[in-house]
Amino acid sequence: MKESILKPHAATLLDMKLAGKTLEEMQAWLKDEGVKVGRSTVGDYVQQLYSKWEQDQLLNRIASGASQVRRVDEEFKKNPAPELETLIKLHRVLILQLSTSGQTDPELLKLSDQLTNTVLQALSAQTKAQFKEREVTLAENKAAEAKKSDQQKALEMCLEEAKEFPMVVAMFKTAFSTLKAEQSRGQSSPS
Repeated sequence: MKESILKPHAATLLDMKLAGKTLEEMQAWLKDEGVKVGRSTVGDYVQQLYSKWEQDQLLNRIASGASQVRRVDEEFKKNPAPELETLIKLHRVLILQLSTSGQTDPELLKLSDQLTNTVLQALSAQTKAQFKEREVTLAENKAAEAKKSDQQKALEMCLEEAKEFPMVVAMFKTAFSTLKAEQSRGQSSPS
């Protein structure tokens, strides 16, 4: 009930809180305005106002961030983002500039070290990704070779068994000659 008495003064009370005023100063100001309330009532009400204000600030930052992301996406559609290699080269130039300036300013030397570590981490991650990609490719090739080898063994076994049956051997010869003819016709015809 007392909070409804404080509602018309909400904006000023919040401003006072943001300015670092004490509860006693707020209570004294309210008294000057003709509002008599206890310190705890003022404290609770101001805390609610401040919590609401913090939430609003957070939501505003989220909305602002989302807006910035949309604008960046629109700009990247017009002008694509630089490749990682370009960024690393840019960092290298900055590191060199900071290192030479670091002779007179130790803070720039620290920044140069931090940038160097960032570049090294990016290169390390890139190398690891390339290594993993190569491992996957090798594993896929090995699996394909194993499959091919299994098929080759099966074909050899069929041919070995077929030697005992002249009719089957003749069928294989016909099939292979037809396959060879189709392959040569496919290579000579335009795609």
